[in-house]
Amino acid sequence: MTVHRKVSSILVLLAASLGWTSGPADAIELLVSDPGANAVLRYNVETKAFDGVFASGGGLTEPSGLAFGPDGNLYVGSIDNTVKRFNGTTGAFIDTFTTGGDLHFPGGLKFGPDGNLYVSSIFSNSVLRFNGTTGAFIDAFATEGLNEPTGLVFGPDGNLYVAGSLSTVLRFNGATGEFIDVFVPEFSGGLLNPNDLVFGPDGNLYVGSGAFTGSVLRYDGKTGEFIDTFASGGGLSLPGGLVFGPDGNLYVSSPGFTTTQPDMILRYDGTTGEFLDVFASGGALNFPQYLVFSPVAPAVTPAPAALTLLSVGVSCLALARRRQWRR
Repeated sequence: MTVHRKVSSILVLLAASLGWTSGPADAIELLVSDPGANAVLRYNVETKAFDGVFASGGGLTEPSGLAFGPDGNLYVGSIDNTVKRFNGTTGAFIDTFTTGGDLHFPGGLKFGPDGNLYVSSIFSNSVLRFNGTTGAFIDAFATEGLNEPTGLVFGPDGNLYVAGSLSTVLRFNGATGEFIDVFVPEFSGGLLNPNDLVFGPDGNLYVGSGAFTGSVLRYDGKTGEFIDTFASGGGLSLPGGLVFGPDGNLYVSSPGFTTTQPDMILRYDGTTGEFLDVFASGGALNFPQYLVFSPVAPAVTPAPAALTLLSVGVSCLALARRRQWRR
């Protein structure tokens, strides 16, 4: 092997170690739990194209809550009273991650600040906690005042916020599960049948509300005071899932309740709440519920020392080539 080929090989290895690749970045995808399809569907965020079924099988039935875990895998609630785990990159079924603990009809699920998995158990009126590594049941983390809890989210203050059938949002201590207060009172701002909730980039709380005609209501993230009806229109029925996207906009699933209401994913301006477009409609959608975006790998920035090494390598390659030419 010539000198310059040896140096070139070293440069390739060094570039790889720095995280530099020649391939394009992965497309960002929106994942949708769809009970009617018994699957998690995926959509390309840039093109809005349906990219097929991301996860199914393994006994997954009428999927509900979605969450990516600290291990990068996807966790999905299933009506058979379990949480299934799927490979976060390929969607391949891995295992049934949780069972037991009186989990009865899982709703929303989230990984907490402690790395454990929290699941709304709708028909046992509780939020259950499972070991985030092994899936072993730990305890009924929150119970007081809960009536058919659905969506849940950890707030900027580290506390747990839970929506439920009583048209309220309850707040629990995020470390102990102790009941703190009714953060959003019953029917505040017209709140009805909340299924999911999310804290926005502005620190306020957004809650899906409604039945045949739906809206997303906004509440002060510190006090729970009603601010406004943030988003509506576009044919929104009962909001199933809410998520702010990488583009800063709000994505809302809208399951059709009647033959005149299509199944849709709607998009609203994340700052003004203005209806933007129907992100997805019809086709594979069959009563869409919870939403989550696929994780985006952070860009790798080489350390200054590594850049110096690469610069030296390039200089060595140039010197080797000049010497070869002189021969």
